[in-house]
Amino acid sequence: MTPRSAQLIDGANQALASAQRELEAGDLDGAAERACVAMLRLAKACLDVDGVSAGPAMAVCSEYGQRFVQTGLMYSAYFRWLLDAADLRKAAASDVAAPIDYDAAATVVERAEIFRDATTRFVARSAR
Repeated sequence: MTPRSAQLIDGANQALASAQRELEAGDLDGAAERACVAMLRLAKACLDVDGVSAGPAMAVCSEYGQRFVQTGLMYSAYFRWLLDAADLRKAAASDVAAPIDYDAAATVVERAEIFRDATTRFVARSAR
């Protein structure tokens, strides 16, 4: 695992801890935002394995999909979850979007945790 991958995974863990606290406190927009940040950091950690440094969120999503989903290196549902989290993040930031409900926020946090576990295993295996 590169120092950058480790840093990204640590940052994702911190974002997930914040997401869980915000979910428990009823800050559903905040929980969705932090879970999305965590997933983006995790996708960047995967990209780091290939020596790729992607910038904005959509670039990260696109590059992750091309390098890890289309090639079969990672489960395709993770890519869908990443895109869904990014959409939910946009909805949370938008004043005109319908409010995020508890189930949607809880789902994105749970998926981010699953994605973290898979990414951590993938990055550790790739370091060998």
